[in-house]
Amino acid sequence: MGASHVWAIEASHQEDDTPQKACELTDQKQKMLSQINDARGEERQCGNQHFAAVAPLSWSCELEAAAASHSQDMAENNYFSHTTPDGVGIQQRVSNQDYEWQAVGENIAAGHTSVSAVVDGWLDSPGHCRNIMSEAFTEMGMAKAHNPESRYSTYWTQTLGNAR
Repeated sequence: MGASHVWAIEASHQEDDTPQKACELTDQKQKMLSQINDARGEERQCGNQHFAAVAPLSWSCELEAAAASHSQDMAENNYFSHTTPDGVGIQQRVSNQDYEWQAVGENIAAGHTSVSAVVDGWLDSPGHCRNIMSEAFTEMGMAKAHNPESRYSTYWTQTLGNAR
């Protein structure tokens, strides 16, 4: 059985002209992006809140890098939280990747073995679902990390954003 948690934030951040980093959209990443965009393409009830269909998300290498750093850290250090043991949160992780943002959010999951299980779990959770359906977000990145010695073995992070 997997665990999930959600946190979304909107805020301002300093400007920076750093170029985008190259990344590879693997089959697994493409599958999650497609499933998320399929969900966004239909009106949906997230808890007691109704959402109309919204535009699809595009892939962001910076958001992927922020997601990867968090999934890897959770797997290596055996914790499940939006905040690292050192106190680093989503805003700092995204800023560390030189992503200039006006909105940022994060969905995490642990213990799930497939993209479909993760996405289904998020869509069944009102807070995660609200993040997925939010018009505030235009891009996403995701990453999965595995450590058989950790409590949940598999850790997933979806980072959502809207660049300035």
